[in-house]
Amino acid sequence: MSRQILLAHGYVVTMNAKFECIEDGAVLIDNDRIAAVGPTALLMKRLEGHTYDALDCSGKMILPGLIDAHTHAGHCLNRSLGLDSRTRWMDYLTKIYHHSTTPAYWYAEGRLAALERLKAGITCGVSVISNAARCDDPRIVVEHVRGHAEVGTRENPAIGPSNPPYPRAFGVEENGRIVEKNFTFDELMDKAEEAIELVNGSFGGLIGAFAAPFVMVGSIEGSKPTPADLACRLTDYDRHMMKSIREMARRQNVRIHTEAFGGMIRLAAQADEPLLGPDVHVQHCKGISFKEAMILAETKTNVTTTPAWHQLQIRCPVPELIELGANVAVTTDGTAPAMPFDLFRAARDTALLQQAALNDPFILPAGKLLSMITIDAARAIGREHDLGSLEVGKLADITTVKVASPHLSPQLMPIHQLMLFGNPGDVSDVFVAGRLLMRNRTVLTVSEADVLESAERASLEAIERAGAKHLLKPSDNFWTGAQSRLDSLREP
Repeated sequence: MSRQILLAHGYVVTMNAKFECIEDGAVLIDNDRIAAVGPTALLMKRLEGHTYDALDCSGKMILPGLIDAHTHAGHCLNRSLGLDSRTRWMDYLTKIYHHSTTPAYWYAEGRLAALERLKAGITCGVSVISNAARCDDPRIVVEHVRGHAEVGTRENPAIGPSNPPYPRAFGVEENGRIVEKNFTFDELMDKAEEAIELVNGSFGGLIGAFAAPFVMVGSIEGSKPTPADLACRLTDYDRHMMKSIREMARRQNVRIHTEAFGGMIRLAAQADEPLLGPDVHVQHCKGISFKEAMILAETKTNVTTTPAWHQLQIRCPVPELIELGANVAVTTDGTAPAMPFDLFRAARDTALLQQAALNDPFILPAGKLLSMITIDAARAIGREHDLGSLEVGKLADITTVKVASPHLSPQLMPIHQLMLFGNPGDVSDVFVAGRLLMRNRTVLTVSEADVLESAERASLEAIERAGAKHLLKPSDNFWTGAQSRLDSLREP
């Protein structure tokens, strides 16, 4: 039986090919799809004599659900942890994620991450499993996506092997205890494929999956650009990894997601089956050369980028990539140690960093920024046919934003004001596949208090198991220093 909901009297921002905006507009939902978009008066006339539910969106902007195309599962239980000793932050978090967590931890984190996304208007996300990739225990992925499905948001775990060397050790829960086990690369690939088979398409299609090695080229520096005299050639491992990922992606009919920094793209292009192309989206791309930017554009590889302080020196060349014809989306990379699931802020900060680096305040206008967290992000993950814009036939993933607020008034230039001044607290209602998950900021699917309590408990238990309670202590001159300082090393 058809169930129709009319979102009426809102400012509709379609993000369609013409970027149409409709004052006093409406969106008609029919079950899980968008059935009509247009002026409220026209749609109400069309519905005369029909039974439908009406949602008054006066004072609200109606947008497609926001899409965060790159984050890290686990981070929501460790936000700010280790921030005052961040030089070794990766070591701290890897010890927790890889050696001190249970499947129950990943369920609690999945629910918290989904809840935060929901309240930020994010209806679809992509998550690398931990900060340096885990795929050794498929139960982790299963529990992570179960947490998201309970809240009701879309999730796409990015599943694949960590960087070399191998074998890699992970702590796996067995009979209530965490046991250290070693895995070869091929064993991790088998586990990754098992996890993809278990979750892809589950929960009525809410859950997808990506084949995802942690970085594009694992034989060179994994978290920053590699100098040209060191990024010389691909190794046998690099070629084997890329071929294995390509074969698994074909078998499982999934796309590919990975990270890359300067030097990697040039090397990857030498492979027989490079992790490049329209079925790939690559995160970071900081410090890449102009040649590498051209490779990304020419191969139609999608790029995702996150603002960070060091982009003033080691930049992802976002404007140049766009001008070359590459599709670029903004992501949060969130949420540890210091970035929330706030795509409005991420887009704003991306523009500010690029403007500062290029000394040009006209870089990345507000409309393009909104595109980069909606339709461009949908394109990056291969979902532009059914997500990312408000168009007839697309899935009804919809976010409304309350614009009748002091910081967004008067409504002179609505898109400018949303992208300059908007924040997650402005999000009012959220639909995923036509299902109302949040109404006037009240979550309808889970108990927020229960999610928060479970997350607190899971976080503290893992920190205790890892012996990382010392990381909760602020820097020695936390209240007085112009520069944060420690008087002694904090070991992982």
